[in-house]
Amino acid sequence: MKLYSGCIAGALPIEELTAHLLEAGFKNIQIAPKDESKEYIKEWAPEHQVEEYIVLAII
Repeated sequence: MKLYSGCIAGALPIEELTAHLLEAGFKNIQIAPKDESKEYIKEWAPEHQVEEYIVLAII
């Protein structure tokens, strides 16, 4: 339940996030996933391997 109420529930695929930002009027969008975030995210829910699906990124 805590995963639903945290950051994971609002996570979007990069393509979808880019589309939303374009719709909002942003231009020249660059989303750079931070590979080192896997180790950090792994601690959130090690039994679910969320680090394989979610990354921290610089937008």
